[in-house]
Amino acid sequence: MGRLNRLQWLALVAGLGATIAYVLMLSWAMRTLSYASWGSMIVLPVLALLNFGLIWLASRIEKDRTVTGLLVLGFVLKSVGVLARYLMVFFLYNGGDAIRYNNFGAEHWALWRAGSITWEETVGGEGTQALELITAGLYTVIGPSPLAAFYVFGSFAFWGVYLIFRAFRIAVPDGHFRWYAALLFLLPSLLFWPSSIGKESWLLLFVGVFAYGVAHYFARRITGLAFAALGVLGVVLIRPHIAVLLVAAVGVAQLLRPTDRSPAAFLGKVVGAAVMGAGLIYMVGSAANFFGIQDVTADAVVEQVEWAGGQTQQGGSAFTPVPLTSPLGIPSAIITVLFRPFPWEAGAPLVAVQSIEGVALLLLLIRAWPRVRQLPKFLRSNPYVTFATAYVAGYILAFSGFGNFGILARQRVLMVPFFLILLALPVIVDKRKRAQAARQKELSRA
Repeated sequence: MGRLNRLQWLALVAGLGATIAYVLMLSWAMRTLSYASWGSMIVLPVLALLNFGLIWLASRIEKDRTVTGLLVLGFVLKSVGVLARYLMVFFLYNGGDAIRYNNFGAEHWALWRAGSITWEETVGGEGTQALELITAGLYTVIGPSPLAAFYVFGSFAFWGVYLIFRAFRIAVPDGHFRWYAALLFLLPSLLFWPSSIGKESWLLLFVGVFAYGVAHYFARRITGLAFAALGVLGVVLIRPHIAVLLVAAVGVAQLLRPTDRSPAAFLGKVVGAAVMGAGLIYMVGSAANFFGIQDVTADAVVEQVEWAGGQTQQGGSAFTPVPLTSPLGIPSAIITVLFRPFPWEAGAPLVAVQSIEGVALLLLLIRAWPRVRQLPKFLRSNPYVTFATAYVAGYILAFSGFGNFGILARQRVLMVPFFLILLALPVIVDKRKRAQAARQKELSRA
């Protein structure tokens, strides 16, 4: 081995100095602060190593330096988003569901670790109670450190987004995957909102698992059904109506997926859609019964969404949504759920940031119009694109009654990754037009 050069010596000294400073700081924190404060100093480095290890494994799968770079940058920015979300919840607003989940976990983790796994019925829906139990289970492993828990849930969301990206790579192999990766891993709302102890982070992970399974299934890999089933179970635990939207979107895609025109092929498609739809609906119902969820019928979903929409029309970011009482309300619903608030509607800093993102997405959609206008062709040829489109459409219709920009921004992170597919579709070149262009070029040379 040769001697270390000056740069290597500096790196070694800096590393030793940082290690000594870390040990001294941890020792001081353990003597003077509670575990809620110093526990994260132990858990966060472990989480960082685990996540970067997973990024390394992902880079071996992708084998694309741009995507790997976006993964690393996306995780670093996600970590910043987690910290910002933590500061907002505990110091800026000092309230919200995350504090409720944290308090429940902090009250029960010691009993659970001792083997006394009991809990009492709490006020709130089934999804809220489920998140309380999940948080208690997490604290049983890592201890009651809210900052560490924020990073765990933020990691859930990050890898859910990655699985949605992998689904796109499998289902649309000729799509603009680098652009799609940049949109997914760098979009501010995806970096910020699903970055706390909360429903959105958990749901985004399992929506990603479901999308990954659907992509495998439509690529004729039977293992996709196992991933789709796992995704449904994870989603129905928190939000049964989101599970219904996902299952319905898959059913639409299965019915419209391309086959030859023979009666046998058509019959097989219909039977396949019925069997798969019945199986997924059965899993949704079974999971709902197992977790004590009372009703996941279509009427119950509509009733729940309408009730939630009414509950949102309060607070500083409230607005009056346009009701979907006629087809004329559909354009307004699309614009509201995807792009609003507009800058002139922003009444708070966070809403102002969201308005900038909405305008940017609208401009990107206009710029990508040559791809978007080819969507009907993809609906006839690519069942995964059909699934994503049906899910986005169902999501817009379901959440069009929400009347609070802040809540709407947080809720739509479960849909936006699928909308972004429209911006990354490949441009289909008509073979006849390409042949005509080639002939004209040859004639001009002659």
